Amino acid sequence: MKQPTVICVGETLWDLLPSGEFIGGAPFNAAAHVARLGAHSVLISRVGNDQRGHDVMRAATQFDIDTTLMQADASYPTGVAHASLDRSGSARYTFPQPAAWDAIKATPAAVTRVARADAVIYGTLSQRAEPARQAIRQLVAAGRFRVLDVNLRSPYIDPEVVIWSLARATLAKFNEDECRAISAWLGCGAEPEQLRQALMQRNDVNALCITRGPQGALLYWDGLWYDQPAIPTRVEDTVGAGDAFLAMLVVELLHHEPPQRALLHAARLAGFVASCRGAVPPYEAHVFRD
Repeated sequence: MKQPTVICVGETLWDLLPSGEFIGGAPFNAAAHVARLGAHSVLISRVGNDQRGHDVMRAATQFDIDTTLMQADASYPTGVAHASLDRSGSARYTFPQPAAWDAIKATPAAVTRVARADAVIYGTLSQRAEPARQAIRQLVAAGRFRVLDVNLRSPYIDPEVVIWSLARATLAKFNEDECRAISAWLGCGAEPEQLRQALMQRNDVNALCITRGPQGALLYWDGLWYDQPAIPTRVEDTVGAGDAFLAMLVVELLHHEPPQRALLHAARLAGFVASCRGAVPPYEAHVFRD
């Protein structure tokens, strides 16, 4: 089976939790899971020339993430997120600014690699600052299979950024709260089919994934909706579960797995990650596949 190449673009940071500091950021987490799932994982991000930045690079190598396109910033520190968990295990974040990932650059080498990759995953939080926003737009424009992971984090919620990002996506993933916000901006109903019609009438989007927490997930792919119930699990914390879900979904679709099976495998992995501490707990990928 051909090993697909998946490039994850955006913020790399440290989650500062009551229990300690942990490397995070959706792109880093997704890249780590992509690598663990057997694909060639490439991370395009930017860290500071500081101890946290050095530790990010060391950890990425340990996860078998390709770091040849990683960038170091001489002025800005490696990003951090002050995180707290509620009783359900869900995380809330604040993101000090500026951080090194606000200055991501679209180098010629990065643009070339994205153009050759099987998929590029990008988000909206990483576009909060103008330099990174323009760089990400250049990188996304070069991609063939463009996967948007909408991640609305107050106060960095810019409808224009989200709408632009949706317009360029091949596959867009968001949760129910984000679904309602996007529907309001587009002036359409928040039901999945209503949103699908509104998006596909005006954009490149031809696939949607809507995660619904304990209700599972929906996937619109190749003209059909697929419904996957959540996998029952005892939640420890939800950090990284969505990133694991997306990584598995993308890798399985690139392997031409049937959409329902890809969705099932993604739900299995997300449930496992939610039952563990940390965004990328140890696991063997075959356990979640049939």
